[in-house]
Amino acid sequence: MKRYIYKKQKQPIYGAFKGLFKLFLHKPKFINHNENLPEDGLMVGLHMGKFGPFYMSQYMPFKFAIIGAHQMLESYKERFLYLKNVLYIEKQHKSKFASTLKATFEACFSKYIYKGMHIIPSYQDMRLLHTIHNAAKTMDNGLPVMIFPENSDNGYQKTLQECHDGFITIAKFVSKNRKKETPIYPFYTHVKRKIIIIGKPFYLSELKGKSNEEIIAYTRDRVNDLNPWYEDDKKDNQLFPIKHKRKAD
Repeated sequence: MKRYIYKKQKQPIYGAFKGLFKLFLHKPKFINHNENLPEDGLMVGLHMGKFGPFYMSQYMPFKFAIIGAHQMLESYKERFLYLKNVLYIEKQHKSKFASTLKATFEACFSKYIYKGMHIIPSYQDMRLLHTIHNAAKTMDNGLPVMIFPENSDNGYQKTLQECHDGFITIAKFVSKNRKKETPIYPFYTHVKRKIIIIGKPFYLSELKGKSNEEIIAYTRDRVNDLNPWYEDDKKDNQLFPIKHKRKAD
């Protein structure tokens, strides 16, 4: 089967950024609770801010793809609006002025970084079927797929609390598509603490008869159990403190 994600063409802009950010994002301690590195399956965990996925793509000792916002692979206007309104204002709680400046600049090159990180575009409509199909093709090539199911509408969190059930849908459909059950690996990462932890996988068949809410609760606990600082983090769960109150429309 032809590969969908990992193409032979080089991504020079992404390569340049990797070299630049290695000066600031130091190599983390890598802890793997498995005998071998993941070769397929879903990896489920917290986004941990803007640099979380980039940090993992740079220092993870194996290749993987990431399910991410489709807007970041489209036109400059769509990238700008997503960066400004969603990433900076909604999730990082920055002011409108600062968000506009950052988005104006970053929208120029962010598409190439996303391509270098091997992003599988995600959608909230029927195009989700393309996301599922591409995730299955990626796993067929021996590559795990990372997804961030956290509800970050009010900002990025330090611990996994509210969680969307899209990863359950993807795991079910990918398993059906591949005729092989999909392992789900919980993970924890933190840029400032310089750590990446991969937990042991679980399977939806182990939770047969459970509702989506119960599967979410189980997944949430598996992810949070990997966080050595969980008790401290849950007391102040906002990764980015809310400094600017949003004005009513």
